[in-house]
Amino acid sequence: MKTILHPVFWISVLFSLTAPSQQRSIHIQGSDTLILLGQKLNQLYQRKQPDVTVRVHGGGVQAAAPLLLRGEIDIAQSAGDSDTEGLKEATAIPVGVEGIVIYVNAANPLNDLTIAQVRAIYLGEVLNWKQLGGPDQRILLYGGESSSGIAPYFQEFVLRGAEAFGYVGKSSTKEMLDLISEHPYSIGFAGVGAAPSVKALRIRATPGSPAVEPTIARIRSLQYPISRHVNWYLSHKPQGAVRAFCEWMFSSQGQLVVESVGLQPLAQEERVAALRKLGVANNQTASAE
Repeated sequence: MKTILHPVFWISVLFSLTAPSQQRSIHIQGSDTLILLGQKLNQLYQRKQPDVTVRVHGGGVQAAAPLLLRGEIDIAQSAGDSDTEGLKEATAIPVGVEGIVIYVNAANPLNDLTIAQVRAIYLGEVLNWKQLGGPDQRILLYGGESSSGIAPYFQEFVLRGAEAFGYVGKSSTKEMLDLISEHPYSIGFAGVGAAPSVKALRIRATPGSPAVEPTIARIRSLQYPISRHVNWYLSHKPQGAVRAFCEWMFSSQGQLVVESVGLQPLAQEERVAALRKLGVANNQTASAE
């Protein structure tokens, strides 16, 4: 008996062959200071996967935790380790490192400060370098990268939530370092950078602890006292579009985006370890372009 296929069947086949691929969305939510990172990731990732959109929302990691557990978002992101109750069962993976470097003019005789001394300076408790064994000159205060998460991290970790006494904020590390090079009695905080006539201070976590130089290696390894991981949290092993996005995040391109927003990229071994923790077998993607 000859089977006659209904015209609707052929229409559906034709539509499946000619219809554009379905738009997919990856939802990330968490710290407000990391919204820029998500936006930059979306911009570059869409060049690789035009049918995938990365949607990013802030509101804090505490608000993101229940959404992650209910499957309403794919990734919760946090600047630093989160002790949020709902994330204890989630898989935490570092995606970058945030570090704050303290700079002074190269003519300043001081080479290191404790975190407590930096806090006292920016709270207005120490106004003159003489109080720290330096020259009898008033301290000029600067801050860099006002568009990134550096200032909130500085206030949270160094100032312990207190408001700064007052400092001149600049939009980039370079702009701030240029000012410090011109003013011998200035101090500033920003990301990793370099400029003539400027030096980065070694930092002591406590008065009796070693003074640690803010090299990239020591920031990435968290040996430097003012450094922390930026973490992603996932409620289960990623699949499909989320898996591919996570693989790309640990590629050279993904880590360049991390660096572009003032964070430090992960070392190669950390990227491989993150992929393994996610259950991604193809670890070669960690070095893929």
